[in-house]
Parts: sequence; structure tokens; C-alpha cells
Amino acid sequence: MATIRLDKQGRLVLPAELIGSHHWRAGTEFSIEDRPEGLLLRPLRAHPKSTRAKADGHHGSTGHGSIGRDTALADAVRDRYAKLGH
Repeated sequence: MATIRLDKQGRLVLPAELIGSHHWRAGTEFSIEDRPEGLLLRPLRAHPKSTRAKADGHHGSTGHGSIGRDTALADAVRDRYAKLGH
């Protein structure tokens, strides 16, 4: 388990090892969900290795549940923020 710190601008910096192991790049968007046990952070796009399967109509797993469910959650988060003017 890694420990990270919130900076004055409200940013958290994820450890490089975690970023590399998930193949995330600068600009990767995440949904964040407030749960009783803490915050849940999910990438909005599928893992780069699943891009071909997605193009072929097959949906792989990001390790965080169904891509369809993740996409629906991401869409809902984007819609909510758009309505709030963000």
C-alpha cells in the first residue's frame, strides 16, 4: 500500500509504479465515487490492451468490473458535471 498526500491545489499524485502497472497516460480521465468505505477511483476508458477487443465488439475487463457498467457510470458522471456547469 502506498501513501499519497493532498496538495494545496487539491491534487493527489499517484505513484509512478501504479500508473505504469495500469498503463495510464497523462490525460487519462477517471470517475470518482464517494462510498462509505472511502473513495473509489476508476479510469473512464478501457485498458489499452483491450482496445482491439473493443473494436471487434468484444468487451474485456479492466479488472474493475464490466466495461459497460464503467462506461455507463462515466457517462452519468459527465452528464451530472455538465449540468452543474463544470
